[in-house]
Amino acid sequence: LSKISHEVSSLARIGLDSDYYDNAHMNVQMFMLSFDNKTLAIEVPLWLTKEELEGFQALFNSKSSLSGHIDLIRFENGKIWIWDYKPKARREKYASTQTYFYALMLSKRAGIPLSDFMCGYFDDMDVYVFDPSKITPEKIILEVSAKAQNNS
Repeated sequence: LSKISHEVSSLARIGLDSDYYDNAHMNVQMFMLSFDNKTLAIEVPLWLTKEELEGFQALFNSKSSLSGHIDLIRFENGKIWIWDYKPKARREKYASTQTYFYALMLSKRAGIPLSDFMCGYFDDMDVYVFDPSKITPEKIILEVSAKAQNNS
């Protein structure tokens, strides 16, 4: 996970100032969808079934499907970017896990290799990114477990 400077922070600032909607998420997402030519979609629903990921039940202690909504999908530098807007990005503990599984789900749904994706989360000041193809589901689950134990 790397903290970087990226245009999504500037776009988020402008989106927050637009104040067309009653919440920050919608203001940022709709601004980017309307005015950023790299933003392709917002609030994209996804799912992953237990059959689509080896060790699913052990990882999630569940037989239910995993599901969620991607805040933003952008196309930049030849990669599909999965972005999650987090109002206090620097305090986030699980956003990388969330965006990793979004990329994995979209990879499975669309039949696109995970190596064609990048992931990130951001607010109007901070941006964090990573390459999901360099991570395994087991590694991400171990990181979440370690963070949860440290918070106990």
